[in-house]
Amino acid sequence: MNIKVRLLMLVFLLAGFISACASGGLDENTPIITPTPTNTWSSLLEITPIPYASPLPESDQTPIDGTYAYFDPAPPQWWACLRCADYRPAGGAWRLQFDRGVMRIYYEVTGWNSLASYMVSEDRLYLFNDPYCKEATGEYKWDLVEGNLTLKVVDDPCSFQLRGRNLSEGVWEGCLANDAVDLQPRGCTEPTVEPMTIPTLPDGLNVMVHEADVRLDAPTPDVFVNASGTGQSLPEGVLLSYSNDSILYGTNRVLWSDDDWVEITTDAPFKSIGVQFRGDYVIGWARVLFDGEEVWRGDTTRIWAELRIHGGYIEVSGFEPGEHTLRVERLEIDSRPVVVAFFGLHK
Repeated sequence: MNIKVRLLMLVFLLAGFISACASGGLDENTPIITPTPTNTWSSLLEITPIPYASPLPESDQTPIDGTYAYFDPAPPQWWACLRCADYRPAGGAWRLQFDRGVMRIYYEVTGWNSLASYMVSEDRLYLFNDPYCKEATGEYKWDLVEGNLTLKVVDDPCSFQLRGRNLSEGVWEGCLANDAVDLQPRGCTEPTVEPMTIPTLPDGLNVMVHEADVRLDAPTPDVFVNASGTGQSLPEGVLLSYSNDSILYGTNRVLWSDDDWVEITTDAPFKSIGVQFRGDYVIGWARVLFDGEEVWRGDTTRIWAELRIHGGYIEVSGFEPGEHTLRVERLEIDSRPVVVAFFGLHK
């Protein structure tokens, strides 16, 4: 066998290996919703498990049937990840439903979801037919107190034991049967999709929404200030401030807590001040304030998207010389984080 034939065989073997790795072990019949910014809980309700290793259970109501929510206070997953371990615990709102033999679980931040069959026998819960661990059966001890569900792992090998860690990490609060949104535990309801808004502005003040990363699209700012506050010396007359709970992420700053913010203040003679949102599809709602007045609010992931990057640049101009502050605040409309890349200053 000559060397050319050997090389061709090696190429085919590598191609097959890469294809198998990319499939992640889910066959074409696996009923999993691909995460996108527009995934909703209602989409997950339309699918049911496949009997991979065990028959589907009878469609009978059980003592734990209902919908529950858990808000994980840990930092969220603010990046897109196609190969992250399934069921990996992460901060934000999780929703869990048991409905006549069908378990559904949904992570609001990324849209990740799964489902499985389940059976209840006395104080034991058994999970099976999960597309992420088709052969595995998980066993849990359950306890329901005043509508809130607690699960304790007895044995569950699914996804390197991550399913057990996820389901047993905290108390799952029972969602209310009515539509009283304000009374629902956090994570029980879908956020209301609102349009981007620019309120009535003072005379002379202008707000421009740039559907781009302005570092790559003219006219670019003359001065860039990293939202992280690291990696550069601030120009004279420029001050960067941020909340203590905001998260340093490279040269970016992630706003995650409900009251997180980052702002820039300057008395230098700039003609415009702007802020760049930039991240994966998981970034969420924010508002921009100029000298304490709201000048823009919206879903940062919907401003602009290109090559799987989302965000946009909000620019304020037309103000009088003097000291001015541009501030970004995360809005508690859902549990997605906001990634601020930098502030821009134009002479």
